[in-house]
Amino acid sequence: MKIEPDGTLLQRSRYLIILLGLILISCNQVNTGPGQFVMDSVSSYDQQESSNDKNKNEVELICQEYSFENPKERADTLMKYFSLAEKSNDKKLYDEIIFCVFPDSFREMQELFGYDDHNGAAPLYEFPNGDKIIKYFGKLTSIPRDQYYDKYINICIGGIWEADNIKEGFGIQERLLFDTEGVCGRLVKRSDKEILSLFQFIFDGPHPDNKNNRNIYKQLLPRVEKFDKKLGHLLSESFDGLMKENRGHRH
Repeated sequence: MKIEPDGTLLQRSRYLIILLGLILISCNQVNTGPGQFVMDSVSSYDQQESSNDKNKNEVELICQEYSFENPKERADTLMKYFSLAEKSNDKKLYDEIIFCVFPDSFREMQELFGYDDHNGAAPLYEFPNGDKIIKYFGKLTSIPRDQYYDKYINICIGGIWEADNIKEGFGIQERLLFDTEGVCGRLVKRSDKEILSLFQFIFDGPHPDNKNNRNIYKQLLPRVEKFDKKLGHLLSESFDGLMKENRGHRH
């Protein structure tokens, strides 16, 4: 994939977004006479849903701009826009691009941030770049919530702790604590196996029976149980299973 000069891709994305907005406006106009029109009336709930859909469509348009032949291309693009976002006062568009470029699965996370005994270090293995970008992704707030958490959940499913950037659920436990409804609202749509896998990744490590994990579990359980009892049961099952493993827990 050819990485275009700064500004070219941003301008194209903005033009697409503006064009889509004009089309949507024209479709909702009802002619009432020369030079006059009224908009279809909608409830405040419908307006909120419409806004969410518009934001989702906007991000999807931007994501369609990107495809990668290998992890190095993805890493170069991610580093480029991460650097621009850090310097910008208007981060929304950069955040959307970073979201689109970010991996969609645990395997892709390993290929970008991990270390393989056969292939060696991934493009963003070296600290602090890899760790900083993962934490940046974990704090995104401008992406439509369902869209954001679907990707976040995807990169955690199948996760296994490693002694590099691949650790601790990529910070999703913080989102579970402070936006329990948002994360759990997407988790309940997954299979029990996928849910157990995500919860296990949060507590996984060489010695999972530790004070930090117990504190996280103690904070998470009442929040998750309040949202959905089955999710609370799966959280307990995952945590208890790790705690019962022998002291030789390893990867």
